[in-house]
Amino acid sequence: MEKVTLNLEGMNCASCALSIEKALKKVDGVETANVNLVSEKATIVGIGLKADVLIQTVKNAGYKASLDNIEKIQDNTKQNTKIYQVNGMSCAACAINVEKALKKVPGVITASVNIATEKASVTIDPNIVSERDMAKAVQMAGYELLINQDKQSLNQDDSSQKLKKAKLKMIWAWVITGPLSVLMIAHMSAIAIPYFSEISLIASFIVIFIVGKSLIKSGFTAIVHKSFSMDVLIFLGVCASYLSGILSALGGQIADYSAVGAMIMGFYLIGQYLEAKAKGKASEAIKKLISMSPKTANLVEKDGSIVSIDAKNLVVGDVVLVKPSQQIPADGIIVEGNTTVDESMVTGEFLPKTKNVGDRVIGSCINQSGAIKVRVTGVGEDTFLAQMVKLVEQAMGTKVPIQRFADKVVGIFVPFVIIVSVVTFLFWFLDPKAGHSITLWASSFLPWVNPNLNALSAAVFASIATLVVACPCALGLATPTALMVGSGLGARHGILIRSGDALQGAKDIDTVIFDKTGTLTTGKVSLSEIYTTIDKEEFLKLTASLESYSEHPLAKAVVDYAKSNNVEIHGASDVEVRPGLGIKGIVLGKTIIIGNANYIKTFGLSLPENVLDNDNTLSFVMDISGNYLGYIAFKDTLKENAKKAILELKNMNIRTVMLTGDSQSSAKQIANILGIDEVYYNLLPQEKLEYIKKFQQKAHVVAMVGDGINDAPSLKQANIGIAIGTGTDIAKEASDITLVGSDLEAVAKAIKLSKATFNKIKQNLFWAFFYNMVAIPIAALGLLHPAIAEAAMAASSVNVVTNSLRLKKYKL
Repeated sequence: MEKVTLNLEGMNCASCALSIEKALKKVDGVETANVNLVSEKATIVGIGLKADVLIQTVKNAGYKASLDNIEKIQDNTKQNTKIYQVNGMSCAACAINVEKALKKVPGVITASVNIATEKASVTIDPNIVSERDMAKAVQMAGYELLINQDKQSLNQDDSSQKLKKAKLKMIWAWVITGPLSVLMIAHMSAIAIPYFSEISLIASFIVIFIVGKSLIKSGFTAIVHKSFSMDVLIFLGVCASYLSGILSALGGQIADYSAVGAMIMGFYLIGQYLEAKAKGKASEAIKKLISMSPKTANLVEKDGSIVSIDAKNLVVGDVVLVKPSQQIPADGIIVEGNTTVDESMVTGEFLPKTKNVGDRVIGSCINQSGAIKVRVTGVGEDTFLAQMVKLVEQAMGTKVPIQRFADKVVGIFVPFVIIVSVVTFLFWFLDPKAGHSITLWASSFLPWVNPNLNALSAAVFASIATLVVACPCALGLATPTALMVGSGLGARHGILIRSGDALQGAKDIDTVIFDKTGTLTTGKVSLSEIYTTIDKEEFLKLTASLESYSEHPLAKAVVDYAKSNNVEIHGASDVEVRPGLGIKGIVLGKTIIIGNANYIKTFGLSLPENVLDNDNTLSFVMDISGNYLGYIAFKDTLKENAKKAILELKNMNIRTVMLTGDSQSSAKQIANILGIDEVYYNLLPQEKLEYIKKFQQKAHVVAMVGDGINDAPSLKQANIGIAIGTGTDIAKEASDITLVGSDLEAVAKAIKLSKATFNKIKQNLFWAFFYNMVAIPIAALGLLHPAIAEAAMAASSVNVVTNSLRLKKYKL
């Protein structure tokens, strides 16, 4: 990342600064551009920035610029992506308003607000912006951004409290509105109700301005801040209704719609309650993850005694006793005992896993068969479960590309509806004859249509109905609710989708490329043969000491074998590791080289010809003088479900490919066993990258499946990177999708999940658009009673959420 500072000339006002900012943000590689009118400087942060291009961009915009400074900065975007609770939002338009407010703050790189979770995912440049700046910007837009980390954690009690409040408001509204509606119908049926106008005004005032005060407040605030939300439409509708009652009581020639205003508010509150209830169900997956955390732990004291403590008080390094059928209180490594562990809650794999001394265990999973002692390696936010919750939250906080279109529609929807409502009012008021002919025709089959209303009353009736029937919420909820349920469904099956782009993109995958070691195979490599020209113990001492500095599975296999044979491990110096090739270093005064044939050749050394035809996976060992010390042959086993996973992908008409650094014979043997379509071998990490690019150049949508360590560049290059990961390393993966367990069938499940979720989004958007396209014209024609219009609006939002909930039943 680079930060370029330019000196500017020719600016006269804030719009000049804004023009330069807009121009600079369009330049490739620019992440943020901030122009300061007072200091006459532009600060640009991005990757691969060219000062001359930036200067020319400013000149093209009509201003002068010169370079002030260029400095390298650390890319902290990942560390500075946080999720914040946002209060005061009631609909999709509110989410867009908050998003716009955040994006206007200099230093905010990305901002995505999810109305379904009421959270904002914000990536910032901490060198430019602070959390307080963001909170102030959101407050100016009429909402509240909570920057206190304790407040923004997902809390079941908080959501249940919101649901209780919504239910209480709904009940109180209808305790008053129910009897009022009966009186209104009776009054409309020519039954004289004494003091009906007064009763209606008082009862409606309570429902609208006391029970529904939060809507009135948010609607008024939105208008003051010149932001448009669904609350504005309802606010205008109920206030216009109530105003008609006041004018009627004062002798104005207008029908009294104050009771209708109360009914609109009542239906609105029903919708809010049902929506809150449905949203609560949609977020059950993440709540369930949080609730899984164990409450107590059996701490092993230094004297060997066992003390029961609160699991929250554990620290790294503590040893805990976990008895059969108990939850493992925190992430850790088994130091005593062996058992089987049920990890289905986080991996989706229902068969228990055998665990022995040295194996990692995940906190909150169930210990099944044996008593074990576990040394704690992760607590609090560093636990696997906490990282999993964070990743699911982040996925819910992002947007799928199709949502951008819906957001644009929502952004102009409310102003459009207000204009339509005004036009409707003018039509009915200025052309009463045309309006009368419509109502006369409709009154024969619609009991609420009154052809005897005067022009003003009919205009108010139709315009109010138009305001309250429109539903931007259905459009806004269509995508985030489906994304929320889809992310939760994926989490239950051990599939963590990092972003909306990955969720939408995975459905188009037509080629899946696999790494071999640790992906198609178990990764638990063992030695099958050792050949050496020197003493075997000396050979192992040299190789194991050097390999102890590498994280490669082959290196670990050598070290484990040496330790099991009581071979002493020594320190090494001047160690150089070449990923995909080998390792070099000085051990016991000798410069040792370990690696494949290609690595040995880079030092100008040659191997005996007879070893090059060996079918096994080999690591050759030489010293820097060219003395051939021997080789180590390795064996690896295929994962149990690898063949089934490949078959599942082929049944979905998806091409399967294997890229490996292994030898030709070994690679082809595995490819034949599994039925993989194409195999490429003896590849370096960079060469794997090139193969992925070749597939992409042929218009293939490529998924790369790897362990996320040696394959990080390939995971990044692929259209969708899928990492096989366990333990807390999951948070460090460079992938778009992470499979929590080692189940390769989850690759096909992830693609199916993407297709199912995207189909649900398309359904939601269709019905949301269809509803608004049909309902608004009907209301404008005076054929909808305002109360019925509001009920229909509430129903459309609930329909979208409940349709998303059906995704929970989808079988992956």
